[in-house]
Amino acid sequence: MPAASPRLIERSVHAVAALEWLKGLAALALAFGFDTLHRLGLHEVAVALVGHLHLNAHSHWPALFVGWSDRLQHVHPGQVVAFALAYAALRLAEGWGLWRDRAWAEWLAALATGIYLPFELSHLLHRPGWAAALVLGFNLAVLALMVWRLRGRRASA
Repeated sequence: MPAASPRLIERSVHAVAALEWLKGLAALALAFGFDTLHRLGLHEVAVALVGHLHLNAHSHWPALFVGWSDRLQHVHPGQVVAFALAYAALRLAEGWGLWRDRAWAEWLAALATGIYLPFELSHLLHRPGWAAALVLGFNLAVLALMVWRLRGRRASA
């Protein structure tokens, strides 16, 4: 592997950590706001949000979003809140561990990223587009960064 600037690598890991924190905070927001959204009617909230953003309700992503809101309306709020809190705890811990240069967090990030790759590749092959390619490319870069870091730890041990 070519030599990389230690500062660039550290900044890249910190960027991934910040992204994990954002995912964790978004999950916390969902956990604490889901009961209210559920009482308001998830379908109505989703349709209003799509309209507020001036999106075409019949295009792929807005229709998918509204469809998920319909499915979630029939799920017990406690299940969604419990899942969101567990997901938030995992993402916040991962972000903390990456920021503090912990090997366990690099393993967790590599595993969590690697699990999604087959699904993202399948999605790209069946529904090619720039967004699917961007997500796949980003996650491949994160996986490569974590493998790089873990191999560096192993070589220095």
